[in-house]
Amino acid sequence: MTTSAKLASVVLLSALALLPGKTPAAAGQAAAYHIAPLKGITLTVGSKRAVGYYTTAGNACHLTLMLADPYVGSEKTVSEPVRVNLTVREGTSATVDALEGSLDFRCAAGATAMTIQPVQRTAYNAVAK
Repeated sequence: MTTSAKLASVVLLSALALLPGKTPAAAGQAAAYHIAPLKGITLTVGSKRAVGYYTTAGNACHLTLMLADPYVGSEKTVSEPVRVNLTVREGTSATVDALEGSLDFRCAAGATAMTIQPVQRTAYNAVAK
């Protein structure tokens, strides 16, 4: 590789390093997921796993979600899975809470898409004086 080619590659990589990248929405907050009707998604909510999809009817998102403990080899799970069915009208949202976090589901206009935002909850503890 010639000296000019090496210099050009160093300049190019330096310029790319200075470009702004994608930044997180907020500290401790996970990225939002965008899904289309009948497309499945698997998420982690604290120590639980969530698997779900949604269908559309009457300008609403009809969500089906299963919450369960993670499967680890042949180990028997501690609790039974829970099935949650929600109807989220277009332009509105609904929240499903687990022990260690929540999932916020927002239905887009015309029920064309759904946004899922994992929310990490932290208990508030006021210091007594």
